[in-house]
Amino acid sequence: MSALPQYGKQLHPSETMRAVIIDRYGKPDVLRVATVPRPVPKRGQVLVRTRFIGVNPKDVIVRKGKFKIATGNKFPLIVGHDIAGEVIERGAGADLSVGDEVFGMINDFAGRAYAEYAAVDCDQLAKAPSSVALDVAAAVPLASQTALQALRDDARLQRGQRVLINGASGGVGVFAVQIAKILGAHVTAVCSQRNIDLVRELGADEVIDYNETELTGISEQFDVFFDVFGNYTFDRVKHLLTTRGTYVHTIPSGRILRDIARTFFRKKRAKLVVVKSRRRQLVWLSEQIDNGRLRVVVDRSFSLNDVADAHRYMETKRARGKVVLAVD
Repeated sequence: MSALPQYGKQLHPSETMRAVIIDRYGKPDVLRVATVPRPVPKRGQVLVRTRFIGVNPKDVIVRKGKFKIATGNKFPLIVGHDIAGEVIERGAGADLSVGDEVFGMINDFAGRAYAEYAAVDCDQLAKAPSSVALDVAAAVPLASQTALQALRDDARLQRGQRVLINGASGGVGVFAVQIAKILGAHVTAVCSQRNIDLVRELGADEVIDYNETELTGISEQFDVFFDVFGNYTFDRVKHLLTTRGTYVHTIPSGRILRDIARTFFRKKRAKLVVVKSRRRQLVWLSEQIDNGRLRVVVDRSFSLNDVADAHRYMETKRARGKVVLAVD
């Protein structure tokens, strides 16, 4: 039997798993691998043996405690959202089968993905794309659904409209460029000089080097300003919006909530994308990947034991596309 005193009970090794936990909020060093109870799938859930995990800026923000009003102060806490792996057990009413290779995002605000196993609601998962390996599939869910929900659902981007994507070479940005093109938009991508070729390959019609050009000074106007990096405010860029243009932000804050409230009945509006994993969207994204219309860009992979290094790299904000953790 294995003693896990922090959980107040004795467990057989088959009832435990390795997971990355935090015992407090803080710097990357608070992340550590520990032995914790293995979850049991509830009704409508499956137990996934996780093979790969996508690392997202949201994971970093949760680790720092910036969302503790939602994540609380009950420790130890398992963070992370994106997973790809195999279904090994079904709860009652689950509509996925044992042996299915799946990918998805755990909607829990803190997440429970940084672990060998995860019990996940079936409607937050879909069968993984058949044309890519699971390490690539793990890079898809949160970032691609953020881009899709921001552009298609929140901004209602239409064919022929113009969109500016600030932060086009990052995890969300590389999907946003491609999804905007799939939706038929004209895309202006904003990134650094070293990433210009990448975003052009992904389909950007125009590219702005943010080190050379201050966005607030350009003369063009856009139907959608998607601020992936979140380093602008609605007031700073509203003159870049068309008469009924939409500014979409990615990071919750008091400022963006105030902007949303005061522009609710105006023609130019501010919005915040709050991503949720939805199977129908994962299926659509999987289809785009399998038909070659959506490319997944993985910058680098780290082992689960090196999760702190993965977070340090994320905090440089220099990742091209996504960062992935390998569980085995």
